[in-house]
Amino acid sequence: MERTLRGTVALAEAVVEVGHAPLGLDVPVAGLEVFDRAEPGADPGTLLVAVGLDPRSERALTLVRAAGRDRAAGVVFREEGAGPPNDALRTAADEAGTALLFRRTWADWAQLIGTLRAGLAVAEEAEVANVPLGDLDALAEALAALVGGAVTIESPDSRVLAYSSNNRDVDDIRRSTILARRVPAERRAAMREDGFYALLRRTPGALHRRADGTAPERAAVAVRAGEEVLGSLWVAPTGCPLPPTVAEALRAAARIAAPHLLHDRARRTGQRELVLEAARALLAGRGSADVLAARTGLPPAEPCAVLALALAPGPDPRPSGAAPVSGGRLARSAHAACARRGHATVAVAADGGARVLLGGLEHDPRQAAARLSRLAGALAPELSAELGRPVRIGIGEVRAALDRAADSSRTAEQALRALRLGRSPNPPPAAGIGELADTVALLTALDALRAHLAPAPESSVARLVAHAAKPGEEVLLDTLRAYLEHAGDSARAAAALGVPASTFRYRKQKAEKVCGIDLDDPDARLLAQLHLRLLALDAAERD
Repeated sequence: MERTLRGTVALAEAVVEVGHAPLGLDVPVAGLEVFDRAEPGADPGTLLVAVGLDPRSERALTLVRAAGRDRAAGVVFREEGAGPPNDALRTAADEAGTALLFRRTWADWAQLIGTLRAGLAVAEEAEVANVPLGDLDALAEALAALVGGAVTIESPDSRVLAYSSNNRDVDDIRRSTILARRVPAERRAAMREDGFYALLRRTPGALHRRADGTAPERAAVAVRAGEEVLGSLWVAPTGCPLPPTVAEALRAAARIAAPHLLHDRARRTGQRELVLEAARALLAGRGSADVLAARTGLPPAEPCAVLALALAPGPDPRPSGAAPVSGGRLARSAHAACARRGHATVAVAADGGARVLLGGLEHDPRQAAARLSRLAGALAPELSAELGRPVRIGIGEVRAALDRAADSSRTAEQALRALRLGRSPNPPPAAGIGELADTVALLTALDALRAHLAPAPESSVARLVAHAAKPGEEVLLDTLRAYLEHAGDSARAAAALGVPASTFRYRKQKAEKVCGIDLDDPDARLLAQLHLRLLALDAAERD
C-alpha cells in the first residue's frame, strides 16, 4: 500500500475523515508534522496537524495557503461539526492544492496523531495479492500458505480475530482457542508466568516454541506499527513439525499483516465510538432509539433503565501517585461486570462518572425494579474493590421502551446526586429516588433557590462568612451550622463538633455577636440554614 492520502485515511478512518481533496486522494504523503505557531512551515508531502486551530478562523485560511506554498499534502483540523467545510476554507484549499482533513468528534489529538503515525509506519509494507484491506479471514488463509502451518491472528489481549481453515491434524489447544475465540486461560497464565508474552512483545523477529510436555509446538510473531504492538500471528503444525523456514516467513507475514490489523482496529474503534455516540445522544434526549437498537441489538420496544455511577466524594484512599479513575474506566468496568451477569448494556462515560443503559428488562415494573436494585447492590461493592475507590450508583426508574431512556437517566442522575451530596452519615452505596425522596426534594428546592438566595452583603450569614475568612475564625461558621442542624440543642451540637460545651457556648455567642443574627427568630434561623446549606452544596459540587 502506497503512502498516499487514500491509504493513510483508510488506515485511520476511525479518527479522521477527508473534508475536501482538490487534487484527489492519490497525493503522496511523506510524513506527519504538528503545526507550530513559533516555527510555521511544513516539509513537502507532509500532513500538517493543526492542533488548537479553529477551522473557521482567519488563521486557518492563512495556514492552508502557506501549506500550499510548502507543497504539503494536507492539513488536519479539529472537527467542524455537521456539514461540509466552510466555503472560505474550501476556496483556500482549492487555490493551494492542499487537502482538508478533519478529526472525528470522538477522537482527541493524541489518538489522531498516534493513529496517523502508525498508519504511515505500515503503509508501504507489502500486501498479499487479492486480500482486501481489513479482510482478516482471507489474510489468515493467505498467511497459512506462506508460513506452512495453521494460522491464528490475535489481538494484544489474546482474542482470536481470524484463523485459517486448515484445522485437520491440529492439537486440542488450537481447537479450544478457535471455539472460544480466545487462548485458554491456563495457557495465557502459563505464558505470562514463563515470560513468553513479554519476550514476544519486545522481540522484533519471530519466536519458536518446541513441543514440551502438554505444550504443543508454536511459532509466533508480534505485529507492529512502529513501536506499537497491534496483535500477533501464531502458527500451529498440521500433522508434521513446522518447517525450518517458519521464522523468516513469519517476519514477512507480520509486515504484511500490519496494515490489515491497523485497518481492522480503526474499523472496530469507529463502530464502538458510533455506538457510544448514539447512546450519549439517546440519554441526552436528542438521539434515536432505533439507531441505537440497530447498532447494539438492544430491543427498542422492551423496558429499559439507566444506572448512574460516580466515585463517592472525599479524599482518594489509594496510595499517592495512583492513576486517577476516569469516567471511561468506570464505564468499561461497569459494562464488563454487567456482561458477566448476562445483562445487555451500553456504558458511556458522563460527567466524570458513567451511565449504564440496560435493555430488555421484565415487563412487570416491580420485577424489573427489583432486578435493577439487586444488580446495583452487587455492582457498587464489586467496582469499589476493583477501582480502589468507593462507588455510588443512582438507580433510574424503569421506562416502557428504549425511546424513554432519557427519562430514566434523569431519575438516575437525581438519585446519584442525592447519594453524593446528601447529609446522611451512612448513605447506601446504591439507591433510587424513591428511597432518597426527601434529599432529592431538598436538592431540587436548593437549586431553584440558588439564584435568588445569594446572601446580600448585609445578611447575617454573609457577615459571618466574611469574618470567618480571618485566620482561626472559620470555626464560627461550623458552630452556627451545628447549632441550627441540631435544632438549637447546644449539647448535641457540641458533641457533634467534638468540643466541650463551654467552648461551644463561647463560639456560639461570638458568632451571634459577629453576624447579628437573632436565633430566637424562626425566620432568621430558616434563612441562615438555607444560606449555609447552599454554601455547603456549592463546596461539595466543586470537589
